[in-house]
Amino acid sequence: MVEKLQIALESQNPWWFGKEFETGVERLSFFPSLMQYLDAPEVLLLIGARRTGKSTLLYQIISSLLGRGVPGRAILFITMDEPLLLSMADDPWLIRRIVEDHLARHPGLERLYLCIDEVQHYPSWVPTIKTLYDTKSTVKCILTGSISSLLRQESSRLLSGRYFSCTVYPLSFPEFLRIQGILNPTIIEKRHYFEMYLKYGGFPRVVLEKDEDLKMQILKNYYETIYLKDIIYPNRVRKNFEVTDLLYYLISNAGNAVSYNQIARTLNIAPDTVREYIEYAGNAFLLYPLMKFDYSVKKQVANPKKIYFVDPGLINAVAFAFSENRGRLLENIVFIALMKKYGDIFYHRDRYECNFLVRSGRTIVQAVQVTQSLQDDATRQREMRGLVEAMDAHGLDEGSIVTASESAETTVDGRAVHTVPIAEWLEEL
Repeated sequence: MVEKLQIALESQNPWWFGKEFETGVERLSFFPSLMQYLDAPEVLLLIGARRTGKSTLLYQIISSLLGRGVPGRAILFITMDEPLLLSMADDPWLIRRIVEDHLARHPGLERLYLCIDEVQHYPSWVPTIKTLYDTKSTVKCILTGSISSLLRQESSRLLSGRYFSCTVYPLSFPEFLRIQGILNPTIIEKRHYFEMYLKYGGFPRVVLEKDEDLKMQILKNYYETIYLKDIIYPNRVRKNFEVTDLLYYLISNAGNAVSYNQIARTLNIAPDTVREYIEYAGNAFLLYPLMKFDYSVKKQVANPKKIYFVDPGLINAVAFAFSENRGRLLENIVFIALMKKYGDIFYHRDRYECNFLVRSGRTIVQAVQVTQSLQDDATRQREMRGLVEAMDAHGLDEGSIVTASESAETTVDGRAVHTVPIAEWLEEL
């Protein structure tokens, strides 16, 4: 192996020499399935938006393996955003050569954990990982990256049935509290910290930053980095201003139902281009389109979508005036929490509207409404009508209204309605 490459690998693998390495604030306990996946032969993919903590989780996995007695030399870590490796990324044999060389140097290894960070920077990652999986049963591959779009490409079918994936989101509210050492907070303390979470979101670096002005600067930097490196550059978008205008429009209307044709008319962009750009942003894990529930898939696709973003901090940093849009921010946080736990989420709209429906298999199993407060009679009637209509439509005996701070138990037409403060709801989800 070229000496400079060996030097780079040695610097990336301090555990080979018994040296300490940074693992960040413990987060692995929030991902119990990851340790289960480690004992399976399939490839493990950690995917998600930039700066959500994928690399930190990978280091925590490595620390856990070492704690279980795995020899340091049995863990080969490669970060593909290292300048030397980036300069070699067009070589389709690069990773294979590194692995073969490492195995030749250490022939007594019973198992090799191959950890590749930012794997999307290596164009040949799919055929390389497939070949290793098929021919090297002792090699366990653990990968991180923003690779949602790559897994939808034709080449990714080579990995079909050979991998498990885990999406890493910004910190949940319980994680937000834990990472700051806030244990067993009082109700007042919990609501105070939730205000911080609502304003600045859950990106780990932002949460740990004490300077509030700097928090916003970091968030703006994250947004611009995702926009450039995960949307513009990889998709070779020529009309950057169209993407800029579209994303600003969407982030300014987070949680509102939008029609792609309406957006196209407003921004003077072709509807197919709007759809394409939104797909790019979704592949970068920046945003998530939510469809109206309908038993007809064709109608689901045709109806207006609601757009939610990966983190409320990004919304505040780019578009929202925090104090004026609390209801939309609450809604965005509830959506992300439901997405993380259930995945199959819709909104309901007939005569009235209910923010979220949770589907399990072919059945709607939950209805969730979100509002800042139910103190205003008109608001209370509107939110109740939408929730009860959704419950009636899907035969649900109970439903939830998530609020900023109010709680109550109500019965409407024989159906139970639970009003829950959002901080408590997030902890109990």
